[in-house]
This record gives sequence, C-alpha cells and structure tokens, in this order.
Amino acid sequence: MKRRIVVTEPMSTAFSFLDDIIQRGYEPVILESYIPEGYARRLMDEERKIKYSRINYPITIIKENPDYEVTLREIQSLDPLLVLVGGEEGVIIGTRLADDLNLPGNPYKNIAKMTQKSVMHNTLKEAGLRYIQGEEVNSVNDCLSFLEKTENEDIVLKHVHGVASVGVHMIHGKEELIAAFRQEKTAENMFGEKENRLMLQERILGEEYIVNTISRNGVPALTSLFRYYKLKTASGFWVYRGLEGVTEIGNKEKELIEYAFNTVRALGITDGPVHGEYMIDKYGPVLIEANCRVMGGSVPSGFLDKMLGYHETSVVLDSMLDPDFHRAFQQKPYHPIRKGYIKDFYSKKDKDISSSGIVPILINMKSFYSGWVNNAGLTDKIKETIDLETETGCVYLIHDDSESTKKEFEILMLIEEKYPELLHSDSPLFLPPEDDSNLSPEILDILHGDTETLINDIISCYRKGSNINQIVPEKLINANSYNREIMDILKRISG
Repeated sequence: MKRRIVVTEPMSTAFSFLDDIIQRGYEPVILESYIPEGYARRLMDEERKIKYSRINYPITIIKENPDYEVTLREIQSLDPLLVLVGGEEGVIIGTRLADDLNLPGNPYKNIAKMTQKSVMHNTLKEAGLRYIQGEEVNSVNDCLSFLEKTENEDIVLKHVHGVASVGVHMIHGKEELIAAFRQEKTAENMFGEKENRLMLQERILGEEYIVNTISRNGVPALTSLFRYYKLKTASGFWVYRGLEGVTEIGNKEKELIEYAFNTVRALGITDGPVHGEYMIDKYGPVLIEANCRVMGGSVPSGFLDKMLGYHETSVVLDSMLDPDFHRAFQQKPYHPIRKGYIKDFYSKKDKDISSSGIVPILINMKSFYSGWVNNAGLTDKIKETIDLETETGCVYLIHDDSESTKKEFEILMLIEEKYPELLHSDSPLFLPPEDDSNLSPEILDILHGDTETLINDIISCYRKGSNINQIVPEKLINANSYNREIMDILKRISG
C-alpha cells in the first residue's frame, strides 16, 4: 500500500501538512525546491532551519535537481500516494510532478494561467469574467505607453513572479512610475531569477479580501475568508496592518465567493488549494491574483482550529485523499466558530530600539494566541516596513468572546498608529516632567527602568484594584497628556 506523501517546499502555513500526514498514518517526504542564489534563497535557508528544528520524527528530505527528469525519477521511485504543493516556491514543481505521475492535482498545461499574472487576467477576460487590465513592460517607453493607454494615473507595478508584496508599488503619475520601474528592473528578484520580469496593472480602489478554497474534480469549496486592513505610509508604501476573519456572509460576500469560484474554474484549477486575493469596489469583486497553494503567513493550525473548527492543510489533505470528504465539506455552510484577527505590525522608519512594550501588552491580552514580534533583547534595530518581508511582527488574536477580540485588535491598531514608541523604542515609556524640580529619585528610576517590567507592574496593579500611584507617581502621570494616554491604554488592556 502506498504510504508516502511528498510535499514540495512545505514552508510557511504549508509546514502543517507534515504533522497532518503523520497523524493520518502516512509518511511525509519533503522536496526542497531548487532556488538559485539570491535573496529568496537566503530567506528560505533560514526558514528551513527554523522549521526543521521543530520536526521530532524521522523524515526524508530530497533536493530538487535543476534537471527535472532527475527529480521526476527520484520522486517516482518513492511510489508516492500524493504530491502536494507546499509554499509558493513549490507550486510549479509540485504541479508538474503530480501531473506526470498521474496523481491528483492540477493539469500542468494550465501552469501559466495559475502563476503568471498577465496570463491569469487575460484568461479571465476570455472567460467573460471581470479582470484587471495589465501587461508586461520591458522599458520606460512600455510604461509610458501603458499609462497613456489606460488614461489612469493610479496604477500598480509588480513582479510577474512575486510573493509577499515584495517589489509592489502603488503609483500615481509618470514620475513615480519611471522611478519604480528603474528601481525594480535592477533589483534582486525574490526567486533569484536573472531576468526580472515586471508588469503594470490598473489600480482598483476598494476593500481587499482573501478567499481560500480547495477544489476537487473541478468543484471549489470555501475554506476561509478574511478582510484586509492596509495603510499607505509616509514613504508611499502600502503595508498590511492586519486581517479580520469574516464570520457573517452577506450579499457582498456571497457575490465575492461566487466570483472566486468562477475564477478558480476559469484558471483551470481542478484539484488543490487556491489562496486568492480579491478587491471589491463599486463595480463588485475582481481578482488581484491567485496563488495555487495554501495561505501564507505561517498561520498556526491551532488558531484556525479555534476559529473555523478545522485548519486549511487538514482540509486540503483530506480532500486530496478522498473526493467524498471534499464533497461533504463542500456541501456544508461556511460557519466559523469564533472571530479571529491577525495583526501585522509595521515600523514607519528605521530605528534603534532598547526596550519593547509589545511583549507584556500581548501577554496580558485575553485574545492573544501566539505570534512573533521584533523586541528588545532579540534585536537592537528595526527597519522601515515596506512589504510583508519587512514587517516587525505578526500575532494571532482569538477568544470565545468575539467582542473582546475585536477590542484588543483595535487597541493594537491604536497603539501602532498613535503611540508607536510604546511598541519599540530607545526612550523611556513616559515623557519626563517639563519642570526639573519634579524629577524626584522615584520618577528618575521609572524613566530609566525596564519598560517591559514597568508595563507588567502597571497592568497587574490595575487588575488588583490597587493604588496605581504606588507604581507611577501622580506627578509623572499628570506631567503631560501623553503620559495620561499611555496609562489609559494600559488600564484598558487590564480589563
């Protein structure tokens, strides 16, 4: 009986495939994708090191050979039950192997529709679905020609083969377009590709959503639905601030899901997951891009289990193993158990940090599930956020009381927007009194003390109902409005 299941580049959220496979009594095999030397290779090597350290069972790891026939023979010799696509770097090789080995998966002949943004949107156009006008550009003249043709100064420049919003520019006008094109044409590609192919698209203004699906035998089913929070920074970059799990399906969401299903079918995606990014404007939904893999972001299985009652990799695996499972799953109404949020943190600028308030804030939140942040003690510098690869943290919030989860997410959004020094700083938590005569030894100790310890003490004091002036003197609290605002935020976190 076939026991092995190959996962091509099981990084990010796809890493959960490995445990899911073990739990079902099968043997997971990792196929590491071949990635040329470059930025993406360095990132991937680091992620592999971290992820592999969590594997506590024997596992076979195979490296993709640049000669496809060599890789095909090696995987064929394993006689696998399935070849599953893992992360973005495993889409092409995983699709091709499954097709050549006559295993469940998408037809490799459709790979351009599934991975190349320009082909993707031309396919939607041919299918009579709404699409985004765009084309590949190779020169400044191509860029200016597109600008003139669309008669719209708001456009998007991106890599034909890209990931994590790296190299994406939201552009207004000719000058910004030329500058962005020249920057990206000579920049290092995420995948180490020598030819950096770029494309322009008309820019759609509206609400952005994630629609995750799993298809089997040409029938897509919804696995999860999220709404994005985004922000344009002073430097002109659009950064992701977070995701909200959509729990109620109204008419707008129904139209989006129906459009997403039609998109999946039009692209020739018959068997496997799609992480789709969509926009809804006054004209309705439109595809930004489809990614033929599970959602990225290393979303924890346990977080999704608490939110949905299942996690994406488990549904994908069971659907690929058993069409009957997929059929039953597809027929169930989408009904999340709890409302979940994913908070992505960003930094407005490069800065040195010597303290971090975010860790004790998160630990004291009811809805904090897990995540990571760049905090003092782990790093002494953080860089300006320009894409998902340069965000300063990502945490997952969920609680039985959805209103509590929402309020704590909003508190984090407020802190990040108005009080960023509370998150990462090289200065004290509080501003000193303007009058030096108020700088008592007690206040000086607080101003020079450890931020994390101080925040923990303040929240603990509020929760116990103790006299807060035993922790922070009234003269320091009332020294300025900023200090009073910080205390109010910490009081809200204490519940």
